[in-house]
Amino acid sequence: MEKTEVIEAINYLRKYKTETDRIEAKTANGGFPKKCYDTFSSFSNKYGGMIIFGINEENNFSTEGVYDVKDLQEQISNLCTDSMEPAIRPNILPLEFEGKNLVAVFIDEISQNRKPCYYKPRGIKGGSYTRVGDKDDNMTDYELYALQSYKEHIFEDTRPTKRATIDDLNQEQLNSYIEKVKNDKPNFSKNDFDKCLRLCGITDRNDQTVYPTLAGTMIFGDYPQSFYPQLFVACVVVPGNKLGDVGTMGERFIDNKRIEGTIEEMLNGTMNFLRRNMKTSVIIDSNGKRTDRTEYPLEALREAVANALIHRDYSTQTENAYISVNMYDDRIEILNPGALYGTNKLEKLGTDTTMESRNPTLVRILEEKGSVIENRHSGIPTMKREMKKYGLPEPEFYEERDSFKVIFRNKIVVHNTVESGQQSGQQTSIEDNKLKILKYCVEAKSAKEIREYLKIKSRQYISTYLIKPLISEGRLGYTNKNSINARNQKYITLKK
Repeated sequence: MEKTEVIEAINYLRKYKTETDRIEAKTANGGFPKKCYDTFSSFSNKYGGMIIFGINEENNFSTEGVYDVKDLQEQISNLCTDSMEPAIRPNILPLEFEGKNLVAVFIDEISQNRKPCYYKPRGIKGGSYTRVGDKDDNMTDYELYALQSYKEHIFEDTRPTKRATIDDLNQEQLNSYIEKVKNDKPNFSKNDFDKCLRLCGITDRNDQTVYPTLAGTMIFGDYPQSFYPQLFVACVVVPGNKLGDVGTMGERFIDNKRIEGTIEEMLNGTMNFLRRNMKTSVIIDSNGKRTDRTEYPLEALREAVANALIHRDYSTQTENAYISVNMYDDRIEILNPGALYGTNKLEKLGTDTTMESRNPTLVRILEEKGSVIENRHSGIPTMKREMKKYGLPEPEFYEERDSFKVIFRNKIVVHNTVESGQQSGQQTSIEDNKLKILKYCVEAKSAKEIREYLKIKSRQYISTYLIKPLISEGRLGYTNKNSINARNQKYITLKK
C-alpha cells in the first residue's frame, strides 16, 4: 500500500461524499474507536479494503488526525491478533496528510475455507459481518450456513429424505440408470442393486433404514414435491417491464404456472412455458425456405433453466424458496435460491477456470443419465454464443446475498431503431455503452464515475460487460498499470 493510494482514496471520498464497499473512514483523534471490529470483519469476508483512521466522515471527510500513531497501531494489531477469529494480518501505513498524522490499514480478503472472520467477544453469529455498499452488515443465518457448509464439506444433495422410501422412486428409471452405469463401469457391476443405489448416492442407510437421498428424490421421484413442496419453478408472464404492471384488462399476469416434478420434468415444463409465451417470427430465405425464429434462442434459455435447477442451494436454509422465471416485454429473468458456491466468482463464469460444484452427486447422476447435462462447463458459453447468433446482448449475471439471477434481453439498437421480432421502443445496447465510455474516458475516470455517467447501478454489469471487454479489446487502459486492482483505479481511452 502506497501513500499515493491513500491520498487518492481520501480525494475519492470527498468528491462523492460517501464511503464505498472497499474504503472506510474512521475518526480517531480522541482515542481508539470503540467500534471498528465490524469493518475489519466485513473487509476480511468480502473483497478486502482500506480503513483510514483520522478522517471525519461527518465533517465532509475532513482531516482531523489521530490521537497517537504508535498506540493506534498497537491497538489495531492487538484487535486483529487477539480479538478476531481467524487472526488478521493487516498492512498498516502511518502517513502525514494536510499537516495531520493518519493511519491507513489495508485488509486482504481471507481464503474461503477460513471464513467467516468474526469478532470473538460477540461470537460467530453476532460478530460476523459482510460489506454491503458503505455499510457493515451482520451476516445472515444463510450466509453463515453457506460458509460453514463449504468449510465442512457438507453436500445437501446426499441428505436423506426421511419421509420417503425406495418405493417412492420410479423403479423403471432406476433399473435403466443402474444398468447403464454397470455397462460403463465394470467394477461397479459386481455389486448388487441395493448397494449400487447407495454407491451412486441415490439412497442412504440410517440406523438400518434405507432412505432416498435428495438427489435420488429429485431425479427419480414419482412426485418429489410431496416431500419438498417448495422445490418447484414459478413461471409468470408480466404485461409490462416490471412486476406490478397490469394489462389492458387490469390483469397482473398474462400467464402463470407452477411447474413441478423431477428436475428433468421441471426443465421440460419450464421450456414449454417459455416457448408457448414468446413471440415467433417467420423467416423466408432466397430459396423460399421457411424458418421459424423464436424471440429468444431456446438453447440459451434451456442452459440457464438447467443451471438453476442443478446448481441452486438445496439446503434447509433455502428449502422454502422456489426458482422464479419471469417473462417481461423486454427480457426474461431467471432467479434461483443461493449465492454462488464456495470460491466461485462472477468473473469466473464462462471461463476455463474450474468451478466448484454445490451438488456434486446430483450433477454426476444427471451427467450419467445424459438427459439434462450433456457437456459440463459448457452452459454459459452456450448462452453467450446463442444470444450472439441472434444479435442480442450477452446474458447478464447478478449475485445477491442469497440468490443468483440471469437476465436475457430481447432488444438491440441499430441506427436508433429497436429490432426484435415485432417489438419497438428504445434500448441501449452493450456496444452503445462501450462507445459512450470511450468518449467519456478521454480523461481518466473511475468505475464509479462511469456508472454514474451511464446511470447504471450494477458494479458487476459495468465491470463484466463493459470495462473488461474494452480493456481486452485494447480500447481502454488502466492508469495504474502496476496495480490493476488498486482501490482507486481509473480508466482512460487508448488512442489507436
